[in-house]
Amino acid sequence: MQKVSLTKLQTVLLGLSLKESKENVDRLLDGEEVVISADTLEQAQKFTEQAQRIGAECQTEVSSTAASA
Repeated sequence: MQKVSLTKLQTVLLGLSLKESKENVDRLLDGEEVVISADTLEQAQKFTEQAQRIGAECQTEVSSTAASA
């Protein structure tokens, strides 16, 4: 996994802070599961697709709260 690329992807695509993005990547590298919220399903799918390209193991899930809204 490309640590810098995944950090940048979170800041650019999802609007997360650099600090939060770095913490997420560090947690992933430590083997922890990280849940990141996106504003839209399209944004989440785009993030998942690009993150997988750089070696991150991730998936898009729709929460029941978001699905009923």
